[in-house]
Amino acid sequence: MEKEFYEGKRSNRIPFVINDSVEISDGPAKGKLAAVISIEPGDDGVSYLVEPGDGSGDLIIPAEQLTLK
Repeated sequence: MEKEFYEGKRSNRIPFVINDSVEISDGPAKGKLAAVISIEPGDDGVSYLVEPGDGSGDLIIPAEQLTLK
């Protein structure tokens, strides 16, 4: 999974890849724009480490709470 992520190969399992621009669509950081830094596979699905553009600090966000920009 990580290999595909870093090679930029999107799929149903990996909707976002390294350096994608995303918007956080739910939760406390809703509305923030961010860059995808890494993938965080888990038992409950895939999450991503993202870096918000406002410098507020990196966040781990579930894939379903992100939209591609």
